[in-house]
Amino acid sequence: MPGWFSHLTLWLQAVFLVGGFVVFGLSGLFARSRVRQWFGEDPEHNERVKFLVEVVGAFYALLVGLVAVGAYEHHVEVKKLVNEEASQLTTVYRAGQAFPNSRRCRLQSQVRNYAENVIHEVWPRQQRGEIVEDQGRLDAVFESLMFYEPRNEQESNAQSVTLQAFNEYNNLRRERQGEVSIGLLPVLYLVLFGGAVVTIAATWALVGVRFIDHVALTGLLSLFIGLFITLIIALDHPLQDSNAIGLSHWKVALNQGMGVPDRGEGYVTTYFGVSSAERVPGCLLNVHDYVSFAGSDRLPQ
Repeated sequence: MPGWFSHLTLWLQAVFLVGGFVVFGLSGLFARSRVRQWFGEDPEHNERVKFLVEVVGAFYALLVGLVAVGAYEHHVEVKKLVNEEASQLTTVYRAGQAFPNSRRCRLQSQVRNYAENVIHEVWPRQQRGEIVEDQGRLDAVFESLMFYEPRNEQESNAQSVTLQAFNEYNNLRRERQGEVSIGLLPVLYLVLFGGAVVTIAATWALVGVRFIDHVALTGLLSLFIGLFITLIIALDHPLQDSNAIGLSHWKVALNQGMGVPDRGEGYVTTYFGVSSAERVPGCLLNVHDYVSFAGSDRLPQ
């Protein structure tokens, strides 16, 4: 679909498509008199037209149904993927609780910083079709995990579990990035719109039908086709444009999983203490202070 059309809201897309198909369908009825002149008074003409409409309509309805179901299933799969990705990053955050306090504060601050960047920077650009590689913040989390030297078996186990959770998150992130550009083929849209034109135009050939009945038949058929094509377009490219999957899963992960309060709230109370937007529970420095020391071997005490 054209870029300008994809950026319209769902309601505007529906009005544009449904209205366009209805106007197209009803405009063809002005040729009723000419059609009657072409085919004369053949008593079997309408039977041939009905046969054509039934055959073309059956194949077109099958195509539209299969495409709509496929687009819906893909949309649901991508939505589940987004939920799993956000949940997995929460797992990384919570697994960091087993580290010593200074390392925990650094790690959890970096994870928070990365999640907020996804919400404010990555997702808006992703909706425009851009795949953003935020390797700096993600690499900082990896370095905090990988280059930590455990002092006992408990810390070694914590490092292993957290690294495993981080690797699983990274795989989900790559899978989500791969879904950004996946959608219906342009040739499929060509077939959908071409089939719609043929199906609607076939009804124009009916003769000997009351004008009001002809308007109702063609108008309702055009309305039905427009609604279905609007549905398909709304489900296509689940991570792009105005109908893209939202940030609700990421906001839940940030607010409930990482203890970042909603806007307007100063802090929230968690199991590990008071948490604010600027400070992880139990940490002396603010998030940006820990993030700025990401590449340092020593943290300020």
